[in-house]
Amino acid sequence: MVAGWIIALVAFVLVPFRRPPAEARSWLLVFLGLPWVALVAYALIGRPYFAADRKARIEQLPALLERIQSLIEDAGARPDLSPDNKAVESLAKGIGGFPATRGNKIEMLDIYEQAVDAIIEDIDAAKHHVHLEFYIFRDDRIGRLIIDALEKATERGVRCRLLVDALGSYGSLRKLKRRLKGVGVEVHDILPLRRRLRSSRVDLRNHRKIAVIDGTVGYTGSQNIWDPTQHSRRVNKDLLLRIEGPAVSQLQAVFALDWYLETVGELLSADLFPAAAKSEGCTAQIVATGPENPEVGVDLIFAQAMYNAAEEIVITTPYFIPNDAMISAIKAATLGGVRVCLITPERSDHRLVGLAQQSYYSELMTAGLEIYLHGPEFLHAKHFRVDHEVTIVGTSNMDVRSFELNAEIDLISFDAGVAEELRQIEQELLQSCKRLSLETWTQRSLPSKVAQNTARLMADLI
Repeated sequence: MVAGWIIALVAFVLVPFRRPPAEARSWLLVFLGLPWVALVAYALIGRPYFAADRKARIEQLPALLERIQSLIEDAGARPDLSPDNKAVESLAKGIGGFPATRGNKIEMLDIYEQAVDAIIEDIDAAKHHVHLEFYIFRDDRIGRLIIDALEKATERGVRCRLLVDALGSYGSLRKLKRRLKGVGVEVHDILPLRRRLRSSRVDLRNHRKIAVIDGTVGYTGSQNIWDPTQHSRRVNKDLLLRIEGPAVSQLQAVFALDWYLETVGELLSADLFPAAAKSEGCTAQIVATGPENPEVGVDLIFAQAMYNAAEEIVITTPYFIPNDAMISAIKAATLGGVRVCLITPERSDHRLVGLAQQSYYSELMTAGLEIYLHGPEFLHAKHFRVDHEVTIVGTSNMDVRSFELNAEIDLISFDAGVAEELRQIEQELLQSCKRLSLETWTQRSLPSKVAQNTARLMADLI
C-alpha cells in the first residue's frame, strides 16, 4: 500500500508535465486506483517520445522538405478562395507545409474491389517508379494482387519502394519483405518493433495510406491493402481517392519524408516530381500530421472548418472520441443553426473504444447532433464535409490517436463538384443507417451507462 501511494504521488508530480489536462487527469486516476498497473502501462505508452536517433532525423525534416519543394514546379497563381476557405487553407499550410493548388482531378472510389483494381491498373502502366505506404499490408488475397503487380513492375525495370507500418502489418511483414526484396522491391517497416525498446512509446504509429505512380498519379484515403473479410469477418466500407495534378507532388513529398525517417535516404531526383499537366481541375492540398509535430493536429483544421459552416456539417468516421475543441465546435455550429450529422458504425471493432464513443452521444444529441449508425458493413471511411465546398478525405479519425499520436494524411478540397460527389456518397451510406434518437438512447440500461462512462475516463489514453 505504501509503495502504491509513493507511485501515485510521484505520478502526481511528473504526469502533468507537457500533457493536456484531460489526459493528465485520466492518467492520475489510473495511478490512484491501480498504481502498479498504471506504472507498467505508463512505461509502455505514457510518454510520447521518440528514440534519440529518430528525433535527430525528425530535426532534419524541415530542411529536407525545403529541398523537395524546390523540385516541385509552382502550379501558377494561387486559387482565389473565399475568406472562410482561405482561413482553412492557410491553417492547413501552416501545419503541413503545402498550399492549395488548382488543376487537380479527384476520383472517389468507394467500392473496395474497384479501388484495388484501379491501383493495380496504374502499377501495371508504371514506367519509372511506384511508391506505396500503408498502415496495413497483408499477404492475403488482396495483398497478393498488389504483390504480383509490383513483381511485374520490377521485371519491366520500374523502381518500386514500399513502406509498411511494423505494427499494422505485423504477422505478414517477414514473409512480405522476403518475397518482395527477392524480386528487387525496396521494403522497409516503419518504426520497427525490434527497435521499440529504445523508444518510449510503443503505440506511436504511421497510419498513412499513400500510393504514387510515376509522380503523376496518387492515391490516399482510408483503405488498406488487405482483405478485411479474411481477418475481421466483416466487409469494410472505405473511401479511396485517385488523384492527378499538382497535389500528387505533395503526396510524393510526404512519402519522401517518411522514406528518409526509415532509411536516411533522400529522394531528391527531379524525375520523381514531374510537372503536372495544366488543367482546370479542382483546388486541393495535402496535409500531413503526426507525432513528429506534436503541438498541432488535424483537429485544428476540423474545428476551423466547423466554425466557418453556414448550413451543414457531415462527419463520417469509425472512431469518434472528440476532444474539447471538437465538442465546442459542434455545439457552436448547432447553436448557430447548422445541421451537424455523424455517420459512424453501429458496432465498433474495438470494444473499449466503442464504449468510450457512446459516452458522448447523450451530451451531443442534446446539443443537436444527429447520429446515424451504419451497418452491417464496418464503416471504415474517414471523411468530412462542410456546406457545399470544403471536404476532407483521408486517414484521420475523430479521436486522440489521429489528433496527437498517429502519422496521418488527408486531402482538403475546396470545390463544389467534389463536395457534391461526397454528398452523394453520404446519401448512399445513410440508406444503410438508422438514426439514433435521444429518447431511445436515454433509456439504455444502467450497466451500459456505467460501462460507457468508465470507458470515457480512459478516452484520452485510447
